[in-house]
Amino acid sequence: MLTTLLPLLPPLLLLPSWALGSQEASEGPLNFHMLQIAHFRDPYHVRYYGNASLGGHLTHRLEGPGTNVTILQLQPVQDQESWAHTETGLHLYLQQFQSFVRLVYMEQRNSVTFPLTIRCFLGCELPPEDSESSKARVFFEVALNGSSFVSFQSEDAQWVPEPQAPSTLVAYTLKQLNSYNRTRYEMREFLQDTCVQYVQTHIAVKNLKARAHASWRQILVSNVELFQPAAGFTWTP
Repeated sequence: MLTTLLPLLPPLLLLPSWALGSQEASEGPLNFHMLQIAHFRDPYHVRYYGNASLGGHLTHRLEGPGTNVTILQLQPVQDQESWAHTETGLHLYLQQFQSFVRLVYMEQRNSVTFPLTIRCFLGCELPPEDSESSKARVFFEVALNGSSFVSFQSEDAQWVPEPQAPSTLVAYTLKQLNSYNRTRYEMREFLQDTCVQYVQTHIAVKNLKARAHASWRQILVSNVELFQPAAGFTWTP
């Protein structure tokens, strides 16, 4: 049972085919970010807010109560059938997320008080193409009621506590998250490989489009020059 309820994982782990490649990336690090906010008024009622962005450009959004979350792709980056599969996976993930929080509450009643807000922020950031550094920054940070709670350390695939006073709630949560391959090694694979490769693919597509645009521009200029009358030539009807 714990194996199915434990995946405190980003929706993208369920959805490696999220193709978010039509926007121009902003200056600075090319990045893919995901934000999920869950507000629990009690263990059984939650409202979600969230989005995904590429290079600072919003690409997806979700909002609504746990029983009726609306999930939108803001750009037509997937066909209807693929997007239907994506939505199904996301709804399943959110149900599992709520079940995990409820499980922690049942095991740590004295440490959990409601209402509570959980914020998950994760993604990968590549340095600018002209940077001397070639290493991507990857991260997954979890905050509880506005305070840092736990984060993922990709080097050794471990969830670690944020700097704060030790608590039984933190210890219990870390014990669960660090007990399963899915929440450790699959998380590292997603951040270091899937996410980074996706952004690199976006860079390649962006550069290809830029070269194609430059080529068409040159062809257009050449054609205009070809049909311009030579100097000193006068057209007489």
